[in-house]
Amino acid sequence: MKAPLVAVLQDFRNILGVCPHCGELFRLTDIQISYHAKPRHTWLDELEAHQERIQKAEERFQEREEAIRESSRERGRRQLPRLLRKADPVFSGRGYFPQDVKPLFDPIDFVIFDGMNRKDHVKRVVLFDGPPDDRPREKIQRSIVRAIRAGNYEWKTVRMDKDGGIRP
Repeated sequence: MKAPLVAVLQDFRNILGVCPHCGELFRLTDIQISYHAKPRHTWLDELEAHQERIQKAEERFQEREEAIRESSRERGRRQLPRLLRKADPVFSGRGYFPQDVKPLFDPIDFVIFDGMNRKDHVKRVVLFDGPPDDRPREKIQRSIVRAIRAGNYEWKTVRMDKDGGIRP
């Protein structure tokens, strides 16, 4: 047996009407009742208004999000040199811009592309290593110095595909 309210609502679907303005048929359950006076405010109205405010705020944020991100990136770029100088007196104390320093760790600790980030061109490449802490490291350092002094170095450009293949 159906609940009495459900039975009444289902019966409303069977009651048809004709629109006095356009002449179309409609079901009683499809009509929207309007009042001359404003209806009383309910908790559901509050919830819907709150959801609408949140949706509008999200839309405003999404419109500004990329500008906020770019502003943050730029602020970080401006702060980076100062922060790196604080964090790294070894390189900045010797006149190198810390962002130009790239770690290798073996066979030497660092390669410095001097000028790469401040002047947009590399004026020299510096092989930077600390004092050797064992005999093999000392031998490697001396052999690198000899190779450079003898001119035993070269530049090669290799073009690689994304799958690792080498192109001419």
